[in-house]
Amino acid sequence: MYRQEEGMWARVPTAITGGVVTVIATSAALHWGSGIAPFIWAGLVFLAFSVVTLYFSFFHRKTGDVLIDTESEMRKVVWPNRDEVTGSTIVVIATTMLLGLTIYLMDRTLTGLLVLARLY
Repeated sequence: MYRQEEGMWARVPTAITGGVVTVIATSAALHWGSGIAPFIWAGLVFLAFSVVTLYFSFFHRKTGDVLIDTESEMRKVVWPNRDEVTGSTIVVIATTMLLGLTIYLMDRTLTGLLVLARLY
């Protein structure tokens, strides 16, 4: 495995996501054809998707480097605490309401002016 001890917190979720896609594709392949053919198609799709997922998640050098770098960068992120999130949420809600009220008042004013000018 490429750089075995690094990037596992990024590689494993990538492999799990690939597994979910594999299951969905295999399920879709069960509807191809009739008789025994759907099971053969499903088996081939499952095998192909599984090999590709495992290869790109754990053995491909460039993908491995991207996932390792992603994990490294995510460790540098400073996540906000509860008070910062609450404060930011309040600011966003207040700003949105103020902007909505401003747009509403401008619309009513301009509509009134157009009615006065008999253009609306």
